[in-house]
Amino acid sequence: MESFEARRQMLTDSLGTGYIILRSADQGSFNRHEFRPNNYFYYLTGYAARGSYAILSADPDANYTLSLPPQSIRTLIYDGGEISSQELIEQFKPDRVLDYREIRMHIDSIVKTGARIYMDRSDRTFYNDLQRMAGDQESADIRHIGELVDPMRVIKEATEVERIQKACNITALALTRVMKACEPGLYEFQMESLIEGTFLEYGSAMPGFSSIVGSGPNATILHYEPNARIMEHGDLLLMDIGAEYGYYTADITRTIPVSGKFSEEQRSIYQLVLDAQLAAIEQMKPGNMYMDGHMAAKDVIVEGLTELGLITDPASPWQIKFYILYPSSHFLGLDVHDVGEMGGSFSSFMNQTPQESMESRPLEPGMVLTIEPGLYFRENGLDQLFDIYGSEVDSMELSQFIKDVGPVYEQYMNIGVRIEDDILITSNGNINLSRYAPKEIEDVEQIMR
Repeated sequence: MESFEARRQMLTDSLGTGYIILRSADQGSFNRHEFRPNNYFYYLTGYAARGSYAILSADPDANYTLSLPPQSIRTLIYDGGEISSQELIEQFKPDRVLDYREIRMHIDSIVKTGARIYMDRSDRTFYNDLQRMAGDQESADIRHIGELVDPMRVIKEATEVERIQKACNITALALTRVMKACEPGLYEFQMESLIEGTFLEYGSAMPGFSSIVGSGPNATILHYEPNARIMEHGDLLLMDIGAEYGYYTADITRTIPVSGKFSEEQRSIYQLVLDAQLAAIEQMKPGNMYMDGHMAAKDVIVEGLTELGLITDPASPWQIKFYILYPSSHFLGLDVHDVGEMGGSFSSFMNQTPQESMESRPLEPGMVLTIEPGLYFRENGLDQLFDIYGSEVDSMELSQFIKDVGPVYEQYMNIGVRIEDDILITSNGNINLSRYAPKEIEDVEQIMR
């Protein structure tokens, strides 16, 4: 509770006459398995209950107000009742507790004063509710809580890191279990059930996001989710998964050979992606830029693809974009794509060549980021070139590229490889929080024997 109190104090000291008003989530808000509180609400209160509200202000007599969830005979019978006012005060340290009717009346009165209100603008239902309370009042000043809280959330405290580490450990165990169980003839969803069963077995109430478990051609689909195909001999299986522990999520990707051994073509692409990822991780230290890791990975991938004959001009932005589809990092925490700006713009990133530098934010101790380079050889990838780049590249150039690259590309058809780890920036370097998930070729094949 000390961490939550310190966060609230940091905000209320600078609120002036404004208010922070958050709700835990509506009554019907569920994740994949169970109710989950709003991230901003939880970050500032540590409390997780349906239909509750929190109000923060600079008022010394009511600095922090929490509400009880709506109470009814139904909740008593079906949910076992809710926490009492006294228990709420003892556990979560609000200055006062209001019941559901009282908190709604209080929020209505605050809105009608025209005071500045910070709330989670992604909660559209509550936002519309506040707008309705304001009525025709033009002075309503409703802003997004992220303006105040997002910079705090980017730097993780020790307790937050512990939860992410626990989530990573559970996820690594799930991946290792799949490596031991995977074989041709099984369904992707059988691997998913093993993964998510492991999550539950070790205290993860739910995945932090929908599990991606794609084999064969599905490994080339970045956000594949049906997980319904029968795995075949010679397939790769790409698993992008993350256990959630204490509302903090892991995000780890491993790619394994369904038959237990990489083919020569699979091995060459896998090792290229792994080399790129290791080069990127070396750049993830304080003082370096957010995009330095991505650019290091890009250099390795472009050089490797050129040597394989899959890139004909290593300085061609469109050829690089054809293979490198996304920035290699994102912040991690309460969300799998957690709050925080990388600096620079996505469009400028997409037009970079390996030799160019990119403006982005400096890395700082306490940041947790993923690093996840990947290569995806879609079966119809070359056929899509004219649709993707026809408006910016001469058709003769595209046709020549297809002619030159086509025979080589065909050797790697339906190979999709992504390797992703979760990296904590420390004062003198980094710690790989997902280090217990095997990724070296020899280690993966040894486990799968």
